[in-house]
Amino acid sequence: MELDHAELQEMLANDPYMLLVDVRDEEEFDAGHIPGAGNMSVDDIVDCLFDEALGERGLDAIANGKGMELSDDASVIVLYSNAGERSARACEHMESLGYVNVYNAPGLSSWPYEVVTTAEEAAVAAALAQNGAVATQEAGQSHDCGCGHDYHGEHGHEHGHDCGCNH
Repeated sequence: MELDHAELQEMLANDPYMLLVDVRDEEEFDAGHIPGAGNMSVDDIVDCLFDEALGERGLDAIANGKGMELSDDASVIVLYSNAGERSARACEHMESLGYVNVYNAPGLSSWPYEVVTTAEEAAVAAALAQNGAVATQEAGQSHDCGCGHDYHGEHGHEHGHDCGCNH
């Protein structure tokens, strides 16, 4: 089945169980892709002769990266490529293996929304992980940072004292 850009954007915003797969080569994916997409090349997809092989070769890893199990959680699988031809080929192959919730999205070359590189996405993930650690630390009642002052999450040091310990 075919999707347009607006339908895909709506699914990205509202369907946490949608699995988005860029079927271009790894170099193309790394240079720019739709945020949240995983990568499994069309060649890897069409080389699979049965549906379990698709999971073993990469779809399971993409689903697991989103905290899902492919067989249980994925409501739909959306494939895209640069112009839509490779993703159409991959969709046809997956449908021949019995997949019923596979959609072909228009190509990335006409995608009107944000595109990120793999390096940018990794930097954002690292920053979020670091901010999560800080937020977890700040959520506590108090924290002894070793500077000799008591640190209270959102209120700063006791009595508003800033000792320069970077907390």
